Amino acid sequence: MSDQMSMAVASLQPEQWTASSNEALSIFVTDTQGKAHNFSPLFTYPIFGEAETIFGFKGLRIFLCFDSVTFLPFLNVKFDNKLEDIEVDPKSKLLELLPSSTVYKDEAKWRDSIEEEQKNYQIPGTKVCEDFTKNGEHYAIYKLGLTSERGIELHKRLQILVLLFIEAGTYIDFKDPLWDLYVMYRTTDASLPEVVGFATAYNYWVYPGSADFDSGVEKIRKKISQFVVLPHLQGQSLGAELYERLYKLWLQDDRIVEIVVEDPNESFDDLRDRVDFTRLVEEKKVDLSTLKVEDVTPQWIETFKRREKLEKRQLSRLLEMFFLHQLKYGPAKPSKKAVRLFIKRRLFEKNREALSGLDEPTKLDKLQTAYESLASDYYRILEPLEKRAKRSIDNGTSGGDAEGFESTAKKQKKE
Repeated sequence: MSDQMSMAVASLQPEQWTASSNEALSIFVTDTQGKAHNFSPLFTYPIFGEAETIFGFKGLRIFLCFDSVTFLPFLNVKFDNKLEDIEVDPKSKLLELLPSSTVYKDEAKWRDSIEEEQKNYQIPGTKVCEDFTKNGEHYAIYKLGLTSERGIELHKRLQILVLLFIEAGTYIDFKDPLWDLYVMYRTTDASLPEVVGFATAYNYWVYPGSADFDSGVEKIRKKISQFVVLPHLQGQSLGAELYERLYKLWLQDDRIVEIVVEDPNESFDDLRDRVDFTRLVEEKKVDLSTLKVEDVTPQWIETFKRREKLEKRQLSRLLEMFFLHQLKYGPAKPSKKAVRLFIKRRLFEKNREALSGLDEPTKLDKLQTAYESLASDYYRILEPLEKRAKRSIDNGTSGGDAEGFESTAKKQKKE
């Protein structure tokens, strides 16, 4: 069929030659037992454009596969029919974003390459946290060496997941020494560690004050930029483990003065809120039985923020959750009015400009609506934590995510 004729055919029935790139692309991760875990991308617009469509093919199917240990990519593109003159070639688009080691179409070559790479495989990085066990599996977290050839190669194999699973995600400049890449592995079979997920963080320089500056003291603001757990491994609290263990690692680093997150989505905000809340209660940094609204002065906030390396917004959210938790679950019972005013003060400051032109009744009504909406969302975040705590106590255990709430739940249970 000539180019002119093929375009004429396509113009009559364009929908038959148009595919959703989200639906056409299938991602597979093959584990060490030979099982292939299949999932679809959340986004493909960074690759195929805002419409997330590919024109010029019938029956288009794109397969992007990875080995769970080496993460060596395999790409194959299949279709039933194709126009001769196409604007977007999915093969070329994807190969531009994948490392040169990617194997195209030759599955036997891919499997042979995996087998060769897995021989005496060594993770190209340094272990940064103690190994831990979750649901009978062993895990470890490594900081990748982005100056070594093998570390850079693994980074290049992983990074396409940023485009496919993080909205507005982009590749980092791995040559910039201020970037850090942390990879979480399942190490149940120590000889074949399997990738679970990864996080990137950027180290921003912070002026330490004249005295420390003159003495050469380095201060850093650590910003989490990207955070990915492989879809087939989600729902096991592994993302929470990765975030919590990295946070505790950074708490021990005297150079780091603040830990922040770049444009978190709602699901990461939830994870962060629950982990931070649990950690602070579990480690007795906050005592829910004695914390009072009147004790939270500007000086208290500044001291706590510095000690826990929390950004101001996150600390404000956590304090509001602490007090709302007390109202609903105990053990302390603060004044409802005091808690309401504590939260509304922040809401007013945040929305001062928008509220400034309103009359007093309208202003109060909008603040009350905002308060009720925020309180409802906080309780949505807190409820699973309290349920796990009570379930843990009923079962006679105190492990997992509920451990930090054991005493609170026990007292509430007695009431």
